[in-house]
Amino acid sequence: MFELGSDDEGQPGADETSATRSVLVWDESVGPQPLGFGPDAEPIVLDWSGRGEPELLVTTRVGRAGRRSRLYRPRSSPGVWPAVFDPGIDLPALDGLRLPCPLPNGRPSRFDLISLATSGLVFLSNLGGAHDPSFGPRVSLDLPADLGLGPIRIAQMLPIDWDGDGRVDLVIGLDDLEGYWPDPKVPPAQQVGWDVDGGHPSLDRRGRWRGREPIGRLFWLRNVGEPGSPRFEGPEPIDSDGSLAFAARPAVVRLPWGSSRAPEVVASDATGAVRFYRNFGGQLPPVLMEPRPLRDLGDGRPIVLPEDRTIVSAADIDRDHRDELIFGTSDGRVFAVVAGKGKDTGRVVGPVLQEGTMLRLGGGAVVTAGDLDGDGGLDLVVGDLSGRLHWLFDLGGPGDHRYGPPEAIESGGDPFRIGPRADGLWLGPVEPPLSVAAPLLVDWKNNGRPDLIVTGNGGATLFLRNNGHATQPRFDFAEPLRCERKPVHLPPRVRPAAADWEGSGAIDLIAPDSFGILCLWRRVDTLEVAPPEPLIDRLGRPIRVDGPFGLVGNCCLWAGPWTGSGRPDLLLGLPITSRFVVPAMTGEPLVDLDDVPNVILLENQGENVVIPRPIRLADGGPLIVRDDSVSPSGVDWTGRGSLDLLIGSGSGMVELFPRSSLLW
Repeated sequence: MFELGSDDEGQPGADETSATRSVLVWDESVGPQPLGFGPDAEPIVLDWSGRGEPELLVTTRVGRAGRRSRLYRPRSSPGVWPAVFDPGIDLPALDGLRLPCPLPNGRPSRFDLISLATSGLVFLSNLGGAHDPSFGPRVSLDLPADLGLGPIRIAQMLPIDWDGDGRVDLVIGLDDLEGYWPDPKVPPAQQVGWDVDGGHPSLDRRGRWRGREPIGRLFWLRNVGEPGSPRFEGPEPIDSDGSLAFAARPAVVRLPWGSSRAPEVVASDATGAVRFYRNFGGQLPPVLMEPRPLRDLGDGRPIVLPEDRTIVSAADIDRDHRDELIFGTSDGRVFAVVAGKGKDTGRVVGPVLQEGTMLRLGGGAVVTAGDLDGDGGLDLVVGDLSGRLHWLFDLGGPGDHRYGPPEAIESGGDPFRIGPRADGLWLGPVEPPLSVAAPLLVDWKNNGRPDLIVTGNGGATLFLRNNGHATQPRFDFAEPLRCERKPVHLPPRVRPAAADWEGSGAIDLIAPDSFGILCLWRRVDTLEVAPPEPLIDRLGRPIRVDGPFGLVGNCCLWAGPWTGSGRPDLLLGLPITSRFVVPAMTGEPLVDLDDVPNVILLENQGENVVIPRPIRLADGGPLIVRDDSVSPSGVDWTGRGSLDLLIGSGSGMVELFPRSSLLW
């Protein structure tokens, strides 16, 4: 069995090419690229190896256990931006954990870790040496994931000696979700998704959240243990009188800023504002008074962090002997705010870069392939969790495709970005207002130049006409596709397919309808499609490709001559959480979910009949992509007229599976 996203990926020295798969790579002319290996990057800086260097530990939402961690070592000179790190190594001992916090242990191994597991806070004792950390079993700290506070979500956790007693405490930013879900008698999992009219069940008719808005709150856990044996008291509010008002996703750190030698308290939240809080009388624990904004050292305006900012930490990441604010983003990147010379000034720099030849695209990546510049190459267009698009031109050739750096795609002269609409905010206002961009390259106008069809979380289906030269693509303003004069709204997070489905000469759209039924949307005109017609199996039953509530949509389709029958077939990529639809689709009984692939061939039999066939490896094992985003495409990799399987995943990796390595 091969699993895309398994723990051996990306290890230094690992063979990037095998008979089973190959990993797409940068061209040798491409330098370090933005660091990333999945969505929702949570970065901290620590001296992992005991060499006195700031190493970067990043966890992201990817992999078998739901989170993975990688460690990156610095490569650039001190004080140089953007900071450059090595390709990184996986840390499987931290799989499934968020927010790792190093605490000194007074032993040669130097530090232990406390982290957040699904069940709550856990302690990992470092059993290794000074330069080779090795962690023992996870030990519960008897603090549940809600800290005993009721309905909350931990947004941030940092190790800080908050009370100045020499013991490292835990400072936590959380979202208070009391009353957040509007229907208290209904499980939260059934208060998300789309109804048959494309509406979110937790919004009112005016598109407003029906529950209480999330409230950001700050707490700290007092460490009353000893080095190597921490023990924490229950959560204490940092603002005991409730005088500090925070939006969702609050973050707080302590650091000396600029020329100041005294540590100051810095906080931010979902608004993106960064504020210094005066500590009344220099007390410990700090007593926070009126804030003042951090301003850009160039124009003097208040600095606003990106709306998809994850956690904020503090460290000297660039080795210039001054601490910076470090933050991650939903698309997997890492940035910093460096101090200016003036009081309360700084500037945002980054993203942090990484060396290496392997393509690492933005978190939540959805990948489509085609020849953008008419040179016969296999160019890529990539959408990410921020709703943006980038293209990567093929600088190699058949069998040896190598890629140039990502370049932002414009629409009508401005950088393209698709928004989520209120209905596309799956978890409501507690999450950033983002929409994954799911692009499809297709010659929709049938003029020899590939156009773009792009969808997002809100279901909008946009057409971007390629009005450039055959060798220089340029995309026009985005226009919505329509059905019976109304905008087409597909289920959220769906990449449709497009092909001349019935040999009529017109390119049609293939995508699920609002019930999750796979349908043919016949093309009427450039911006008009006919009402959906279900595709069916050999028994006349419709093909459902998603689940209910929060499992709606979120699939990627591709259409092309996979079987060589003369009719376009379909490839379907399902998220790891939706493999349960495969047995119902194929008729094969569900005995072991780990034997169920999530890339499916739907063989076109004509007259809207398809035969679903799970794709397996040549040894019979399942092809499993353990990710939330799986975008398959058939590509002529060798230039010999035979299609191989290209898979993009939310981890930002793009891999090729030779046709000879697959069964269906």
